[in-house]
Parts: sequence; structure tokens; C-alpha cells
Amino acid sequence: MAEVQERLSARLPTQEGASALRISTSLAVLSLTRVATDATGIVVEAALLVLPGDRADALFTTRLNTEERTPSA
Repeated sequence: MAEVQERLSARLPTQEGASALRISTSLAVLSLTRVATDATGIVVEAALLVLPGDRADALFTTRLNTEERTPSA
């Protein structure tokens, strides 16, 4: 992977989303969209996560190594 873009937003859930999460439609959710691409721009990973806003905790750690490392002799 050469690049990872993550977008985190708060919004009200859809009716289907509220039902799936077993929450009220008046409770905010956190929506995370993640798209990872390789050096040529091809998408190699995509994800959409929707979490209840009152019980979500997120930690993002992204380590991208675009240069090959050679072992030390």
C-alpha cells in the first residue's frame, strides 16, 4: 500500500442502520470510510464502518513503507 485515506464523520443513522445497531434514529453514529491504494493508484482495500456514537472508541495506526528495506549484515 502506498496511501491510506480515512474519513471519519458523525451523522444520524439511516433507518436500516439504526435497526442493525439496535439504536434510536436520533442517536448519532460514527461513519469511517477507509480506502487504501497501491503506488499505481489501484484500490487494494476499502471499508465502510458505522459505529454507535455513544459507545465507540477508535485508534488508527498506519505505517506505510514505500521503500524496501534490506537486512543489515
